[in-house]
Amino acid sequence: MTDAGPALTALNIWSKREGMCLAILERALRLLRLEKDLPESEPDLNRRLYFCLLVASAELYPKDPVAPISECNNQPDPDDESRVAREHKRPDFQWIFLDQYEQNPERQSKQFVVECKRLGEPLRADWIFNVNYVTNGISRFRDTNWAYAQRFRSGAIVGYWQSMERAKVLKEVNDEAERNSFPHIIPIGTPPADGHRLEHTFERSFPVSPFHLRHLWIDLRQSSLEKG
Repeated sequence: MTDAGPALTALNIWSKREGMCLAILERALRLLRLEKDLPESEPDLNRRLYFCLLVASAELYPKDPVAPISECNNQPDPDDESRVAREHKRPDFQWIFLDQYEQNPERQSKQFVVECKRLGEPLRADWIFNVNYVTNGISRFRDTNWAYAQRFRSGAIVGYWQSMERAKVLKEVNDEAERNSFPHIIPIGTPPADGHRLEHTFERSFPVSPFHLRHLWIDLRQSSLEKG
């Protein structure tokens, strides 16, 4: 009989780290929403979110030594024999930690990856936010040239929801998801007043597959903000 102990322990470590990252991310997004004079561009929002992630980490897990990293390249994968295209790509955020129960030192580095995209009415005909969320957001976790979270079973994507009604945003994203052969993203529970939690699972041509992607949308529409 094969000893499943190390494998189960590694799975438990991943599940724990995933839960911590999602908790920090949700808290950071709520902190971001409370800030005044938020920028509209994705890079500027990401920068603000980075500092909110640090505050949220200190609040929720003050003794945890693993920090979020902003715009760090995909890490090399031991299964790739040489440098590949994905190593030139930079997810918006990563948590990189060592799994002490992984017996192969070359595979001990684990990454929980987060991508961020804007949602709502397009500002240009050639850059439609709700389409871009799929084609340049979700797709980066499946496209071999990007291969975000390669070798890991889950990740997350943030939606900066800046305009448009909830149902219309979700329909447009799911219409584009269907056109790109992704399953629809499904809401998790009752939507909170300040955002939306969603998820789906899809197949990839590389390990690990299937892959579970969590979606966290934060409502940044000016009409909904309650700021002093």
